[in-house]
Amino acid sequence: MSVASLREAVRKANHAYRVGDPLMSDAAYDRILAQLREQAPHAPELNEATVLKSLDTQKFEYWYSTLPVDTTVVVQPKIDGCTVALKYVDGELASAWTRSGRCAMATALLQPSIPRGIKAEGTVEVHGELYGMDFQSSQKAAARALNRRPSGDGLLFCAFRLMGASGSESCTMEKLRRLGFEVPDTLVCTYPQQVREQHRRWLDGELFDGWPTDGIVVKVFDHAVQQKLGENSKAPHWALAMKRYAED
Repeated sequence: MSVASLREAVRKANHAYRVGDPLMSDAAYDRILAQLREQAPHAPELNEATVLKSLDTQKFEYWYSTLPVDTTVVVQPKIDGCTVALKYVDGELASAWTRSGRCAMATALLQPSIPRGIKAEGTVEVHGELYGMDFQSSQKAAARALNRRPSGDGLLFCAFRLMGASGSESCTMEKLRRLGFEVPDTLVCTYPQQVREQHRRWLDGELFDGWPTDGIVVKVFDHAVQQKLGENSKAPHWALAMKRYAED
């Protein structure tokens, strides 16, 4: 395929994905991206905003059974807000967007807990949750600031992912903290029973009560294992949201 054809294919695939009607499999999309990167490494389509994915909510026992044996995981609060991605270029905040692809720069620039600049060279992408200080209306406050009138009043931002990070989740949280971000409480669990206990504690109101939560998030601890597990068009295979189940 020509460069022009590859660029057009990537644009169409990205648009179809955002509106919930994918044109191709993840593998086919990756092949087209690889071809474009090889033939035109500076094509603007290669720098498009990362699509923010959701978390799977399947049963923990089934999810954990798909992981390598004795995989260490971490448990974090599932903050009830709106996910926002931030891109920094040579230390300066260059763009911000929501899960739907909407530009969130106006709100990001008004939010004191989002650094305008960080001490880092090159391109750095951070994902996190914008949430309200009033826990009863946390998500609504964030959505209102993003979708109606840009505002930073009564809102906070918590970073939970550093794209391209290596090492472990604990190391990544420390890197984000050093860059100036608030990060979630992170509990390391080496046995599945520990995760079940943390979920029970959350259900009983004994865990993460300093955050507006609608569940807990379980992630694979090691980034190398995360990369091997990969993700599909909707969610990463290395993370899970545990909420309130019908039998709880």
